[in-house]
Amino acid sequence: MSPKRNTRQRAAIEKAFDQVSRPLSPLEVLDMAREYVPNLGMATVYRAVNEMVKEGALHPVELPGQSPRYEKSGLHHHHHFHCHVCDRVYDVDGCFLKPDIQLPSGFKVEDHDITLSGRCPDCD
Repeated sequence: MSPKRNTRQRAAIEKAFDQVSRPLSPLEVLDMAREYVPNLGMATVYRAVNEMVKEGALHPVELPGQSPRYEKSGLHHHHHFHCHVCDRVYDVDGCFLKPDIQLPSGFKVEDHDITLSGRCPDCD
C-alpha cells in the first residue's frame, strides 16, 4: 500500500468534506476544492476520493440508480434525503426503522440504509 500523499490538491479535497455536513458527489467536491486549487482536475478528485475510501476516511453513500456520493467515515447512525431537483444529498438524523418491526422467522437485521426523496428548502 502506498503512503498517503499530502498535496495541495489532497488538502483542498479534504477541506471540501470539512466544509459541509452532507454527502458530496465527485463533481461537488471538484467545485468546492477549486476554491483552493483552481486548476484541480476531475481525475485527481476521483483518485483522492478512492484513496480516502481505501484509507477509511470516507464512506460511499449509495443511492439507487445514482453514482455514489461520499461522506466522512465514523459518523453516528443516520439516513439520507435526496433532493430530486438539485440532486443534493443531505444527512437526516434519527432512525426510521421501527424497533418492533416484524421480520420473517429466523431473519436478523444487521444493517440498513433509508433514503428519503423529495425537494429541499432551496428547491421548494
